[in-house]
Amino acid sequence: MKIAILTPSRERAYHLKKFIDSVIHNQSFNNHISFYNYIDQDDPTRERYSTILRPGHTIYNIIGKPQSVSKSWNILAQKAYTDKVDILIMGNDDLTYTTKNWDTLLENEIKKFSDQIYCMWFEDKRQGSKHCAFPIVSKKWYETLGYLTPGIFHFFYNDTWIFDIAKRINRTHFIPNIITPHVHLVNDKTYNRNRKTSQGHLANLDQVIFKNTEGERIKAAEKLMKVMQ
Repeated sequence: MKIAILTPSRERAYHLKKFIDSVIHNQSFNNHISFYNYIDQDDPTRERYSTILRPGHTIYNIIGKPQSVSKSWNILAQKAYTDKVDILIMGNDDLTYTTKNWDTLLENEIKKFSDQIYCMWFEDKRQGSKHCAFPIVSKKWYETLGYLTPGIFHFFYNDTWIFDIAKRINRTHFIPNIITPHVHLVNDKTYNRNRKTSQGHLANLDQVIFKNTEGERIKAAEKLMKVMQ
């Protein structure tokens, strides 16, 4: 099975490296894990991301214009889909994977869905079963909708969008025995950039966008239901 982990990052090369190292350290090597990272071309620490690349591992640093993670995740997803991966995982540069053989455990859970339509997530020690903070979907989910994230948000609600669609088709699947603690870095430049603007807190702006686009999620759910068994 080919698994892609998709992570936009800015000014956090050290933390992204720790995240990737934890994933590699705890994988079983029965599956192929690839990493797709989106790096802003104007990131003042951009050169530091070269330290993430490791011989023998598939790690791509995709350099592009500064934009919302809602758009960046889609660029990474499209690259991974073109590379014919089977699974798309939303990554984050303040996560850590701590469960041994997490990929084999995930593979066992995926086998429960013969039609490959699902939204899974791990135990991040913050949201737990209540909310899918870092969604896992299949290439079939991606190709059915034509996107991973909607591209309309400033920063927030991308995971909530996917989770909401999955709830509408009753295909949410929490995996409590795979632990991926979310440290949730705060008050660094990246944290402030993605939250505080002259327009106000971006969470408030994205909440309005989310509420006004329910019809799009209904249409997405209908598309998925047509390919479900």
